[in-house]
Amino acid sequence: MEHLTNINDIEQTIKDNRLCLFYIKAPDCGVCNVMLDKVVRMTDRYPSLKSFFTDITEVPLIAGRFLVYSGPTVLLLMEEKEIYRASQFINIEELERKIAQYLELLGL
Repeated sequence: MEHLTNINDIEQTIKDNRLCLFYIKAPDCGVCNVMLDKVVRMTDRYPSLKSFFTDITEVPLIAGRFLVYSGPTVLLLMEEKEIYRASQFINIEELERKIAQYLELLGL
């Protein structure tokens, strides 16, 4: 999973990929780090899914642009549109079902 620290890079990555998983974490957040590890292990099984993360303090514009004010938050975006959001208590099984469903829909 790629670590992006610039809003322009984040927006370009979303624009360039049909399906993206965007993980947003907060600094010094134990839950954020544990969930990031779980999300990374899960996304490794889907090479056609573009996945990346950032720390909300590294890119403060994230809060306003994506309406994210706390971590962890995961966004699944298809063709630049948000199709799934989970915050704080992320259900990995549900997230994986959504990813598989949309990858199949897109034929990826």
